Amino acid sequence: MAIPLIYSIRSIAVRKGSSAMAVGGIALVVVVFVVLLALAAGFRRAIEVSGNPNNIIVLRKGADAELQSQVTRDTARIIAQLPIVARDEKGQPLFLQESVIILARPKKDGGETNITVRGAAPDARKVHSEVRVKEGRWFTPGTDEAVIGVGLARRLEGFALGGVVTIGKYSWKIVGLFEANGSALESELWFDVDLLQSAFHRNEVFQSLLFRAEGDPQEALKFLDKTVAADPRLRSVQGKIETTYYQEQSRLMASLIETLGRLLTSIMAIGAIVGAMNTMYAAVSQRQREIGCMLAMGFPPISIFFAFMAESLVLSGIGAVIGCGLAMFFDGIKTGTTNFATFSETAFEFIVTPEILLQASAIALFMGFIGGILPAIRAARMKVVDALRRA
Repeated sequence: MAIPLIYSIRSIAVRKGSSAMAVGGIALVVVVFVVLLALAAGFRRAIEVSGNPNNIIVLRKGADAELQSQVTRDTARIIAQLPIVARDEKGQPLFLQESVIILARPKKDGGETNITVRGAAPDARKVHSEVRVKEGRWFTPGTDEAVIGVGLARRLEGFALGGVVTIGKYSWKIVGLFEANGSALESELWFDVDLLQSAFHRNEVFQSLLFRAEGDPQEALKFLDKTVAADPRLRSVQGKIETTYYQEQSRLMASLIETLGRLLTSIMAIGAIVGAMNTMYAAVSQRQREIGCMLAMGFPPISIFFAFMAESLVLSGIGAVIGCGLAMFFDGIKTGTTNFATFSETAFEFIVTPEILLQASAIALFMGFIGGILPAIRAARMKVVDALRRA
């Protein structure tokens, strides 16, 4: 079988034009597949790395996102005194009351997008431990100062260090840029929660409560659930581990991107399979004399079949390598989109993972297999006399 295999593989270099077209079609499918899945993976990571596994977020019961939630100040006072709330070295509870609003603002690349504005406590970083100042400084309590995530600053027009953000009749000066390990928090604008409450007349209502759990967060969550069930004053709220909350937020959008990516890849794959099949049929037609000679020399039809299948798989393998190589140029590219769970902009970057590359390579080889099987069967079924006569 060695001679038919070597012959078929070497013929790829001889038929440069048709081989290049088959390889190019498969490579294009691979690029599209990898890029779209890298987009979904980047979005999912930006959401899922948000939060802290030791934190518990409290929302209105039935709310899937902070924007849909309302928690009263009286409820906050009760939860802040629970023994499951951790305390700092001064004995103060690591507990936050936060408000969220959504604003439409112009993007640098044109159009508008919704952004999340968060009212946060001056010491919010004790609970939001992933947040750290990159440039400038943190806002001063009780002043018209704000800080902005680096992802949001990168995406929006006029949102830079030293810039001024006007919301209604109020203005805030951006005094700092913060990072949060690439999480969704980097797509937010933060300023003093008391000022936000006053400016938007929300003195008695917050969107969420967030606290650091004392001890095991799972046990703390169970205690909170029992307390909520037993206390009529708390039956309108629910608690979640903060990381779980963010994972749930990423599920819809990431699944949608992945589904669209697989659908588009499937449509393009059909065209690539047809192209590969035409290439292999042409190869069979052009090499009838050689096929007849190999059969006359005693090589069995199965050897001819495997030879042409190997040629098709080699073509698809080359396409996979080229496609994966080209797709790697997208790795780390920063972008952003609207998260359907929060209806606001989320900045993130493409992430090309080994798993995505393996999936893309498997799809490329599958296309080569499907595209080559019928031409290979045709070659294997040729009769010696017919092959030599037609040649």
